[in-house]
Amino acid sequence: MQLYTVLHPASADWVLENKSVDECVDDATAPQLQYILVEEDCFSADTKPVPELVQFFQIPSHLLTNVYRRSNGFFSSVETFGQDGRLQSCYSWFRVLVKMAARDASSSYTWHEMTFCSRWSSDRCAILCIGVSSLLRELLQDALVRLETTLPLTEPYLLHIPLVEAVIAMHDASVWSVREIVRSVEKDRSLPTRGSQDFVMMHEGARHAIHSFETLSVTVETVKAMQRQIVYLADKSRQASGSEPETLLQVSTHIAFHIRMLRNLLLRSQSNKERLQNEIALAHNMVAQRDSQVMTRLGEAARLDSGAMKTIALVTMAFLPPTFLSAIFSMSFFSFTPEQGRTGWSVSSQFWVYWICAVPLTCLTLAIWYWRQRRMRS
Repeated sequence: MQLYTVLHPASADWVLENKSVDECVDDATAPQLQYILVEEDCFSADTKPVPELVQFFQIPSHLLTNVYRRSNGFFSSVETFGQDGRLQSCYSWFRVLVKMAARDASSSYTWHEMTFCSRWSSDRCAILCIGVSSLLRELLQDALVRLETTLPLTEPYLLHIPLVEAVIAMHDASVWSVREIVRSVEKDRSLPTRGSQDFVMMHEGARHAIHSFETLSVTVETVKAMQRQIVYLADKSRQASGSEPETLLQVSTHIAFHIRMLRNLLLRSQSNKERLQNEIALAHNMVAQRDSQVMTRLGEAARLDSGAMKTIALVTMAFLPPTFLSAIFSMSFFSFTPEQGRTGWSVSSQFWVYWICAVPLTCLTLAIWYWRQRRMRS
């Protein structure tokens, strides 16, 4: 038999006990106020809660479809009223996601996907918490200790207040973990060079910041929808009783305060995201500036090489005429040993053979070079 962890009040404290599903839903044995904590996230997985819990909390069938299982948050509720306009029962369902990133900007992170289903009647209230981690359980217990005892425990959304406080604490830890990543990046911006690992770290941090901002934004909208429903119940109660429902207004005041806290965290989360984008842009600009300096140095080196080549070409041109002349006079067309009875030096009558071979070959070489230059330009 599967046992569930149940958090309920005993004497002046809240205690944890393991109970079967029958003990949780049976009116005779179930505590008047209870949180049923389910660590396994059966809502996100391709499974369903046990039929007894689905029936007890009246979980709509459409919430068990993949569209809502994969969603990053929602809120829905159903109420029934008597003929006198007074509230008789209230069911609500909402979902919250929180991403916990490692503070060293590594790729390790943890997703907390939590779904809550509540059932309220005039004599009891229960909330089914699916996907509850040890962190949420500890935060929920701390929030219950701080719960004001002056608020009546029969209000439909009273037990939602500690849950919202615990979720806020988890979002706070999530936002500050991203902030630590941002701070570490900002401290290392003075490094002369950045390796590929540094860019991977920054982009991993930006991914965490985007997810944190997204889930926090949805949580704000979810709690605001909850607040609107509380205000609606307060209006219905005022119409039925003719008096101001102070208890519901107190609950609404608590929820409104929590919404302001979530908005503050949302602004910090947005700041984290923008600061990371600013650091990424700065890093890319620094790399571009470094590459520009390298290209400048390469251009200076090429300029120096070009000057050296010009010097070599000048020296070559200086020695080209003497080289040409020495090549001409070293041929057998010339004789510097005069024959007997003659003076001076003599030139062969076949000297024209050299010119008739050299000139066409030179023209052919120039033509080939000119053709290749035009082909490359086209």
